[in-house]
Amino acid sequence: MKKTTLIVMLMTFGMFLGMLAASPMAAQESAAKPAGQLILFADTAVFAVPGIENCTLRNRFKRGDFVGFRLYAVDGGTNKPEESATVVVHITSGGKTIDLTALYRAIPHKSEIGRDMPIRPGMWTAKWTVPQDAPTGTVQYSATATDKYGRTAEWTPKGGQPSWVTIVQ
Repeated sequence: MKKTTLIVMLMTFGMFLGMLAASPMAAQESAAKPAGQLILFADTAVFAVPGIENCTLRNRFKRGDFVGFRLYAVDGGTNKPEESATVVVHITSGGKTIDLTALYRAIPHKSEIGRDMPIRPGMWTAKWTVPQDAPTGTVQYSATATDKYGRTAEWTPKGGQPSWVTIVQ
């Protein structure tokens, strides 16, 4: 009987030690996850050939113009860019919805004409060419971001129709 009690006590003690050993790991895992929310914000600008009104903030575009979306995904807990984020711009124009995956600009990229694009840490960009058959008027658009921790964020332009991208003649 004493042997059984000793075995039970040793087993209980062993389980207790096992829980103690696992606790620091659990604390380390939870410490790796960010505390803040994922935050996404953006603006629109002209994306043209460098030197010709490039990166000028604007929301009125003609058919054939390059609409640039400059986006920022930030960890709300650290206020630093969340580099693992995948950012997608969603554009609805002429009854069609287009999803553009934005480039994270902290890594080197080439433009469509083969030029090196400038490095912009903390910024994502997407470029949309206004189709020649695009109807005039406002364009609905938004952006979403998802990071490696499973956090998501959504951005829509603020201020109503005056601040939306508008296609003019």
